[in-house]
Order: sequence, then structure tokens, then C-alpha cells
Amino acid sequence: MIVKIQQQFQFGPDWYRRSASIRELVGQYYVVLRSLLRQKPRLRRYVCRCRHCRIFFLTHPRNAHRRDLACPFGCRQAHRRQNSTRRSVEYYRSREGKTKKHLHNQRRRSRRAPTPASAQRTNRGVPITGGEMNFESGIVRYVQMVSSLIEGRRVSEAEILRMLVGAVRQHSMARRRRWEYVLSCWKGTLESP
Repeated sequence: MIVKIQQQFQFGPDWYRRSASIRELVGQYYVVLRSLLRQKPRLRRYVCRCRHCRIFFLTHPRNAHRRDLACPFGCRQAHRRQNSTRRSVEYYRSREGKTKKHLHNQRRRSRRAPTPASAQRTNRGVPITGGEMNFESGIVRYVQMVSSLIEGRRVSEAEILRMLVGAVRQHSMARRRRWEYVLSCWKGTLESP
């Protein structure tokens, strides 16, 4: 669920209220969060609110009382990118930065070799498929931290990745009509919806 919410992220103060599908996902997330807090009241002190979008999330115990945190769904990465861009712009507007950029551009021009036009084109429309699923490292670390808090033990990244791959690969039977599911089983070609 956290991965699905993160995939729907749009940088804005009320991004999770803009569409019905995102509202539904965040609503389910809040139900899970509330039930978790009822079952494990010690986790209440780790609940934090994002400074930008105001969504609730669990934070690491060392950040328990901070009020300047950004959520792991995307605000954290967006703020990091904004600050990085701001620092780069400031640096490259300075005298030292302009000199360094000029030298960098000269090196780039001197290394450039003429290439045929066909080699320059890349096929961006075809997705790259592999045996492994890719998850953003920040969300994996967040799920690892939350799982460690819930279970009261250190949960490894490998365990989290196995769990996430299993959760993402699960397909619901509810997406098909019953007879389509039965026919696919009967043919021996059980396909994912």
C-alpha cells in the first residue's frame, strides 16, 4: 500500500486529496495506521505529520519529537531535489562556479566524437523488463524502519524486498469474472489479470 501511495505522489500541499483513487488509498493507509496504533500504543510517539502535505506517517525513534520532517511518499525527495537545484544555481552564478562550468563545458566539447545520426537515437518508448522488480530505495528503507518498529526487532532489507515483491505480484481474483477464472484454470493457463 505504501508503494502504491508513493507511486501516485504529486508534489503539492494536498496531493492526496485531489483524486478519488488516491483518497481511497490514503484512507486505507489511515485505517491500517489507526489499527496499528490501537494494537501497539507505544508507536504513538513516532507518529509525525509531514511539514508540506500534512499526511501522517511513522518516523524513526530518533526523530520522534521533530516537527520539520517531510513524508516518505515523495515530499522528502522533492524537497531534497529543490534544495539541490537551489544550491547548484547559487554556486554556478558565483565567479568560482562560472569558471568551473566553463572548464567543464570545454572538456565536454573536446571529448565529443562525431557519431552517426542512427546511433544518437534511443528508443525511449520500450520499457526495460527484467527479472527483478525495482523499488525506490527511500521507500524500502521506510518500510524496513516501520517493520522494525512494529516487530520490535531489526528487519533486514532482504526480508523487506522479498515481502514487497510478494505483495506487488499478488493478483486478485476479483478482477475477473468467475467463469473467466475457472476457464483459465481448466485450460491450465492461469494468467494474471
